[in-house]
Amino acid sequence: MADDAIQITQRRGTTNYQGTAAGNEVNEQLVAQGLPPYAEMGRLGQGWSTMATSAVAGLVVRPAGTTAYEIFNGYPLGGKSLIVDRLFSHCLVGIVAADSFVLWAGVASVKAAPTSGAFVVRGHSGKPYSGPVIAAAGVSVTDPGWFPWASGGTASVGAALPMSAAIAEVAGRLIVPPQCSLCLHVVSTTTALTFCSGAAWWEQQITNE
Repeated sequence: MADDAIQITQRRGTTNYQGTAAGNEVNEQLVAQGLPPYAEMGRLGQGWSTMATSAVAGLVVRPAGTTAYEIFNGYPLGGKSLIVDRLFSHCLVGIVAADSFVLWAGVASVKAAPTSGAFVVRGHSGKPYSGPVIAAAGVSVTDPGWFPWASGGTASVGAALPMSAAIAEVAGRLIVPPQCSLCLHVVSTTTALTFCSGAAWWEQQITNE
């Protein structure tokens, strides 16, 4: 076998394999994925989620200096980042069928940790959470640069019925460095609508520059 052949070492065991890589006419490598897209990240056991347990009224203006739900990365500077996988918000109370809403998010720069965090972080693979992430509701923040990420559905006809959820498959487009926060809020057709928001993320050591 040529010295420049591709060599693959299995995660378990000592068997090594060498072979050649297939490519097309413009030298793009052809590959086929075996496991589902997020199975390997889930295997590492560093996937987590948290969500507000009390609903917060939606805004009828663009968010500014207050976040309905803050997820603070408590790792020290130079530590792990939160690579955001999903954002979501469930409308707990709707009013009429014409109601609608949009989930907004932003990443705040380095800031002080919230002092009111009491929300539980859950693992994607059954592991208990022992990291330093703090989740808190109704926190004042410096405007993190709000942008809409996901729109929700409409309510069933009738008062005070739960509506659909707004879900954004972020897939790493948002990254929360150490000592920074992911900020979430909802803009809706009326402040009578209330929402429980949250996020899922992976914790990984990456270079932020």
